[in-house]
Amino acid sequence: MKNVFICYDLVISDAPDFPEQLGTKEKYWFHIDNQEYLFKIGRPGTGENWAEKIAAELAGLLGLPHAEYNFASWKGRKGVLSPQMVPEGGRLVHGNELLAAVHKDYPKQKDGRVSDHTLKRIVALLRSQTIGFPPGWSPPNPAIKTAFHLFLGYLLLDVWISNQDRHHENWGIIRTHELLYLAPTYDHAASMGQNETDETRHDRLTSKDQGRQISNYIKRARSAIFETNRSKKPMLTLELFQKAIAYEPEIGQIWLDQLRQITENSCQDLFDRLPPSEASILARQFALELLICNRQRLLEE
Repeated sequence: MKNVFICYDLVISDAPDFPEQLGTKEKYWFHIDNQEYLFKIGRPGTGENWAEKIAAELAGLLGLPHAEYNFASWKGRKGVLSPQMVPEGGRLVHGNELLAAVHKDYPKQKDGRVSDHTLKRIVALLRSQTIGFPPGWSPPNPAIKTAFHLFLGYLLLDVWISNQDRHHENWGIIRTHELLYLAPTYDHAASMGQNETDETRHDRLTSKDQGRQISNYIKRARSAIFETNRSKKPMLTLELFQKAIAYEPEIGQIWLDQLRQITENSCQDLFDRLPPSEASILARQFALELLICNRQRLLEE
């Protein structure tokens, strides 16, 4: 039997320091063994907890720097526990704040999908030579030299897992007294069809109707990044990745080669390590098939 992912029990005496206000999910900061941790509670009836964990593991397989997540429970409530990724004295500056510093009319207070959150603006910002890589992370290829090159890997991950939540507070730059670098990728819970019911999953896995199959389902996944600020909808995740790598085709190919090296068995192993209570058999089957189909789309385009 595979080693099941560990689940930590936060004892009742582990009182949270304070709640985290950012985002829509219930979150609390804990101080455990001289380390800060964020405990995020997945919404009932969803697979947000397992999706967050699996997405982080998949990011690791791609060679991307990412937030770490472990399953945890506190007072009977299940979630994921993530160590603070911002060093002491540092600050995470989110995309909305970064873009508002450059574009004075940028609506940084708006939540979710904002049409001013465009690919062109992100490219211009992250091509800056002053923005480095997370400390301790080494690129899988020396041709990867800028924060934008790394961000292309984040966008590939989004296509692969059908992440639809790369909004302007779900990426950013970490600033310390000495360093300025792209934050590791984080917050991937809105992925892999985690919010679908098992009935819907079964239907899409077994349907003879092509329109109902997963291969068609994944084509509807939209990012939270727009082509222009006049666009009515954000770009589809694959469309966004293709337009983004048009700026740097060689770098795009490097990330595609990273994906090419990941086998179906490697992904299956991750789902096999999920605690039985975290995800149904259908949820695992559906998510794995989604990854297979998205990988095929990426490598065939």
